[in-house]
Amino acid sequence: MRLRVILAALLALAAVGTAQAEKMTVAISTPEIQINSNFTGTNVTIFGVIERDAGTIARNAPYEVATLVLGPPETVVARRKDRFLGIWLNGASETIVSPPIFYSLATTPGLGAPQLAAPAFRNLELGFENIAFTYADRLETNDPGASEFREAFLRLKGESNLYAENLGGVSFIGDSVFRATVRIPANVPVGRYRVLVYLFAGEALLAQSEESIKVSKIGFEQYMFEAAHSRAALYGLGCVALALFTGWIAGVVFRRD
Repeated sequence: MRLRVILAALLALAAVGTAQAEKMTVAISTPEIQINSNFTGTNVTIFGVIERDAGTIARNAPYEVATLVLGPPETVVARRKDRFLGIWLNGASETIVSPPIFYSLATTPGLGAPQLAAPAFRNLELGFENIAFTYADRLETNDPGASEFREAFLRLKGESNLYAENLGGVSFIGDSVFRATVRIPANVPVGRYRVLVYLFAGEALLAQSEESIKVSKIGFEQYMFEAAHSRAALYGLGCVALALFTGWIAGVVFRRD
């Protein structure tokens, strides 16, 4: 029922006003995600409606759509483990500046890896290979000298389900309505996430839209999160006291007479 209401609202919005060439209207099924102790992840559905006016020229290529969900930026220090005298130690490192903490791309089936290699998609950073990585101690974006750290970062983000590519994950419902489903994992960080939607014909960008998703903690989880950030000293003392109390209880329970 909720999905039908969203689709009806999108169609109504697309019918308002006079469109110039293609006009795209986008809506999100869940604009706010609240995390509590029972949160195991959720799916967010992105809907879009494409409207063409009578004067829109005929396209030689079919419509293609890409949806991209980006988390807030973060700064990450990637370290390489080196073996020295039989012991694994931290070796070389690179500071990756402001990559998104979350990245989820979905495209229509016509936008596969070969197509995403084109400049039009590379400039929009659509696809893992097109993400622009900058480093604190290097002038060149995507410096080949730091490629091993880039690959390790992408691999670890993928293993934690925070980076995902779903080529073919956008489907059309009829000729002008499309949808995509994005998986939000249980370990998603809090913050405001950008939802970018692009409409293409071939490599030509016809329209784009931006929405947002707010991810926040509620209940006890939110209280602990705020305490750790705003009252760090008190939070640390509380953790130490809890550890001491737990150790004392364990000593009492398992004490041998």
